[in-house]
Amino acid sequence: MRKQHMERAAAILSLLVLILAWAGGRARLQESATAHIQNISNSLTNISQVSEHLYRADQRNAPDAPLHIALASRPSYGGPLKVALAADGEGTIRHVAIISSTDTATYLAKVVENGILDPFPGNKLDKLPDVDAVSGATISSTAILGGLKEAAARIAAARKGEPMPAQGAPGPVNRKEIMKSMAIVLLFGCALFVAGRRFPWSRKKGRAALLTVSTLLLGILYSTQFSLATVHLLISGGWTQGLASYAALVCFILAVAVFFLTRKNLYCATLCPFGAVQEGLGRITGCSPPKRTPWMTWSARLVALAALCAALFFRNPSQASFEPFGMAFNFTGSDALFAMTLAVVMGSLMVKRPWCRLFCPVTALFDYIGFVRNQWRRRTVKDIRPKEAP
Repeated sequence: MRKQHMERAAAILSLLVLILAWAGGRARLQESATAHIQNISNSLTNISQVSEHLYRADQRNAPDAPLHIALASRPSYGGPLKVALAADGEGTIRHVAIISSTDTATYLAKVVENGILDPFPGNKLDKLPDVDAVSGATISSTAILGGLKEAAARIAAARKGEPMPAQGAPGPVNRKEIMKSMAIVLLFGCALFVAGRRFPWSRKKGRAALLTVSTLLLGILYSTQFSLATVHLLISGGWTQGLASYAALVCFILAVAVFFLTRKNLYCATLCPFGAVQEGLGRITGCSPPKRTPWMTWSARLVALAALCAALFFRNPSQASFEPFGMAFNFTGSDALFAMTLAVVMGSLMVKRPWCRLFCPVTALFDYIGFVRNQWRRRTVKDIRPKEAP
């Protein structure tokens, strides 16, 4: 009973902390765009707003040659990605910058390191350079290029005295993204079938087949695994402003729905690509699962809560992204993430699914959802149970 009271108090406290982090992050969003524009270059001064998306600024080294600065945003993988473009009175581009983004920092860093912004300064507004998207980070780089094109069009219209172009309309439906979502729905349908009573064959073989297929599709082909960053995206409301890919969000929503329906975490058990890799390595050596002690369980929960709170406060999913999924399947990430992924891979040869059982924040998330579900079911049963006659 005491343990149950402690878990209930921890669940309520965690919810309150998340609400405070969300409220603090919302307050930070009210900061003036001027502060973001100031970070474009140290040479900018006297920044003032001309219209909704257009600003004016002086240059410290050339006070008589003011710049026009336009902002534009495009849906990207983690939500809206906002860019800024500054041009002088002759229509020559002087500065370009990414001023805010909710994309994973490692992917965005890869785009910038590949020099996607470098060709723009020195070109005219009506003669933008032809820049290709960066392989491996196509969604982020496409959002950047589209935003810069829109920002250039806004400055060009202002110089001609024409109405400023409105926010760009959403592009055509991406068939690849539709295929991703359909594949995810199909995989969850198969997981429900294999776990159901009417499955006519060996559940062990059916589960192995699902793990193999999900590794190929969600891991290698689509690289679509949900994480704490996906949870942040849902809670913060970033998805309402448009996403280039809803696949991870669809995967998370279906995982939670299936969990409530079956009382089993079928995603982690039968569909998680990184879990499948760990389990496959463990089968080579025939190792056993590690013992999950209470302090390990609570440590993982505290880390997951801290990461999610940081992401909500700073409104950046990368603050919650420490899972090794990206490095395992895309080979994209920091040196620390590479070392962590290597340690998990090597550890999988000694203990079964070490990341899943000891460190994965998704496991901690489902622990919390399971606790809430149990409390809700107990309350529901108590309410509908007929009262005894006096």
